Amino acid sequence: MTVYLTKVPDSAAADGTSTSWFKIFENGWSAKGTVGDNDNWGTKDLNTCCGKMDVKIPATLPDGDYLLRAEALALHTAQSSGGAQFYISCYQVTLSGGNGTLPTSPLVKFPGAYKGADPGIMVNIHAALKGNYVVPGPAVIAGGTTKVAGSGCEGCAKSCSGGAATSAKTAGKAAVIPNNW
Repeated sequence: MTVYLTKVPDSAAADGTSTSWFKIFENGWSAKGTVGDNDNWGTKDLNTCCGKMDVKIPATLPDGDYLLRAEALALHTAQSSGGAQFYISCYQVTLSGGNGTLPTSPLVKFPGAYKGADPGIMVNIHAALKGNYVVPGPAVIAGGTTKVAGSGCEGCAKSCSGGAATSAKTAGKAAVIPNNW
């Protein structure tokens, strides 16, 4: 699970292809079993928390319009080239209450941030993972969150009740989000 932001002049009109993105959140992997299938994964956390994942917006970001890109990465067929499956959701948001500046690194462009042979994209989770799993993309920016997979549900996601699916009706609409949310 990864979440990126990019600042734009007008979130209702921006498409995000000519901007640089920075990662504010990741929830990747932690060892649990003898094979990767049985380990803790960010996508398993998302399922455990009824499809909810609380992501804190860094208070170090300036006010303004942003595009938010949330990614879930399915790795069940990622042992061969082209097998990883990205599930992407994008949101238009306006941040208020910020008190900082935009990060200058690490930044990426979409498309182009990932390559099919990247270690976190081409991986066999049906075997024991040696060492650490590398979450695709750059490091999380200062003030962002790196969650340990398997550490449980937090915030709104704690209100989960037994696998009930939820949906949000925010597509195509801007939301005003305070930076301390």
